[in-house]
Amino acid sequence: RLFPFKIEQEKIIYAPLPLFFLCHASLVILLSSISTIFINMSATSKKVKIMDYKKLTITAIIIAILLRLLLSSMHTISGDACWHYSAAIFISENGKFPLHEQIGRDELFWPPPLFHVIASFFYGSFGYSGLKAVPFIFGSLALIFAYLVFREILDEKKTFYAMLFMSFIPINIDYSVLGYVDSILTFFSILSIYFALKNRFVLSSLSVGLAGLAKHTGFFIIPVLLYIAYIKGDKKKFIKNFLYLSAIPVLMSLPWFFRNWILLGNPVWPYIDFLFHGFEGSPRGTYGSISLVNLSNPVTYIKIYLGFFGVPDGAPWHLFFFDISYIWALILIFAVGTFIFILPVFFGWAKGKDHRIFHILLLSFAVVFMLFELNVRPAVSRIMLPAVIGAAFLYGHGMDKLISRMGKMGKLFLSLMIIIIISFSFAEIVKFSTAAKSWGFYNEDYTWVKQNTPKDSVFLLGSQCLPHRIERKTVFPSTDINKDTYDYVWVNQNFGK
Repeated sequence: RLFPFKIEQEKIIYAPLPLFFLCHASLVILLSSISTIFINMSATSKKVKIMDYKKLTITAIIIAILLRLLLSSMHTISGDACWHYSAAIFISENGKFPLHEQIGRDELFWPPPLFHVIASFFYGSFGYSGLKAVPFIFGSLALIFAYLVFREILDEKKTFYAMLFMSFIPINIDYSVLGYVDSILTFFSILSIYFALKNRFVLSSLSVGLAGLAKHTGFFIIPVLLYIAYIKGDKKKFIKNFLYLSAIPVLMSLPWFFRNWILLGNPVWPYIDFLFHGFEGSPRGTYGSISLVNLSNPVTYIKIYLGFFGVPDGAPWHLFFFDISYIWALILIFAVGTFIFILPVFFGWAKGKDHRIFHILLLSFAVVFMLFELNVRPAVSRIMLPAVIGAAFLYGHGMDKLISRMGKMGKLFLSLMIIIIISFSFAEIVKFSTAAKSWGFYNEDYTWVKQNTPKDSVFLLGSQCLPHRIERKTVFPSTDINKDTYDYVWVNQNFGK
């Protein structure tokens, strides 16, 4: 490779280093602060002051947001994000939604469009850098409102533990950086819970409507809000709030449902298409049928678990994508660390009205998981991302219970958790920087295309990310493609995306 290309690669990997050191130092300071607080506790096991936990929680949130900012700065757009961002760019440049246009996939544009509309605004205002700001902003706001939700229900100590989980579990970090619709879905789901706890059910209903316009699964937050409405008011107020929660989200979503019904023959295309028999040619998976295969396959549950801890799509084979020394030792450490980290969740189950809010939330998205497995394909963990706040609630209770039972060992257990969190954060940094370096290998090719082919030229290729990078129109290999349809062919036998 040419020398300038190497310099560019060094920029990709090392430019964010000052922010990395700031983030890493903040994590160490957090660990030291926690250790100092517990070491200075009196021999009579006097409780830590509420203000100390509040400060720790705010510090943890700030560190988590800084970590997301760091990862966003080094992140290279890839995967499904290429398709979503290409749709956003199309909307920004053409003032309409795409349909048949091949903007990264050989399929129609069908998903609820809120993410794409917001991203198109950021693209129009700030260019490509604005695109990556969208998941970062909404992922960070989700943390802030999760904190406000927990403060409505939990004491400051349990809130601190819950926010450690919410802030640093890898799946939540990933989708505060990656350009997927789930960042916006999660934010509006949490926002709807917050407004419901505040007895502001009109605003809660509007938040659900926006969640549904981000992703179909946003409507599965409604049972949680109905339960909150039930425990918050009398019968008359419940009926009124029930109408708000039932009618407003549906009315907000109707235009998009009608659009898909008219154009695709199915308001929720491609899901449950065996009922509607809509437009043929559903995207990947078994959207047109029901199958129990995925639910009975142990690999499904392994993928879900791995996905929650940062493995892309939860696929075990992705652990071996790069040639890493001592990989099996690292996998063993990963398995032990994730098991220890998740352990408090299993001790957080208890009875009570507040607990039922989050039990219903977890149950509702367990139904999402089952429906996805039955009708689509082996699930990816992100379909249950809004339920992470429910797991975090259990984690807060479970951590408090475990540390109380452990006595003096509880301090060591909490310190071990902080070390695991630092390890998660470091692993995320390594993962994102390695991915950026891999994509950067082809920068010269992208540049050559942009400098040596007409802007209106058409490429034949098979990738949802290449159109985004070469900034050219594309067509995909299919039976109805002929040589008059395209001007160039992208050929690279080693290109996986």
